Amino acid sequence: MIAVILYTYNRLECAERTLAALFSHLWTKHDLWLHVSDDGSPPEYRERLWELAGQYCGDRRTITNSERRGYGASYNAASQVVHQLGGVAALLHLEDDWILTKELDLDPLVDVLQSEARIGCIRMGYLGYTRELKAEFIDRRGASYLLLDPYSESEYVFSGHPRLETVAWARKVGLWPEHLRAGETELAICSRMEARTGVAWPADLIPPRGGLFVHSDSGITVKDAPLRLAVTP
Repeated sequence: MIAVILYTYNRLECAERTLAALFSHLWTKHDLWLHVSDDGSPPEYRERLWELAGQYCGDRRTITNSERRGYGASYNAASQVVHQLGGVAALLHLEDDWILTKELDLDPLVDVLQSEARIGCIRMGYLGYTRELKAEFIDRRGASYLLLDPYSESEYVFSGHPRLETVAWARKVGLWPEHLRAGETELAICSRMEARTGVAWPADLIPPRGGLFVHSDSGITVKDAPLRLAVTP
């Protein structure tokens, strides 16, 4: 099973578009579990997302409310639930304003996570950095990856918006600090060596400046489309 975690707060149109794009373009042989990690939106907001989660994943859905304690608390609340699910091959972390723009087969990436001991996290967004970011080119199952150097000068080794990771890697990184602003929370985690080690970026899949996922305010529109998932019975 792949657990999708949607981090959200009180912007329904963005969240609806993000989920519509994801479940229109995502391919996998694995079952999908959708967890909505809300940070204190009105009850009717969570009710709507709970309804959507049921439409996309049936009973394979959960929800948490971190009650305005910030991004770190939302992450921790989601982790306490999703890490306890049985048979989770990977976690896909997604914020509510990131739209998948093209078809994405997750299975080759999940296979790499399960078979490659050196990799525990795959960045799915752009290759963002503010200072020198070093990496090693490696070939895995016929695809090229940049295995990012944990000793790079850049703070941003694991972060780059959507990411796919194993539960074991997430547990090594540990709980996130709470009551910080989103950017401060991210920087605090980026400083941990556990979050800088075992991070790869799929060079054949995503242009360096992004394009697989885009911000919902970038002008991209999502047309109504049927659910297209290759899911095992």
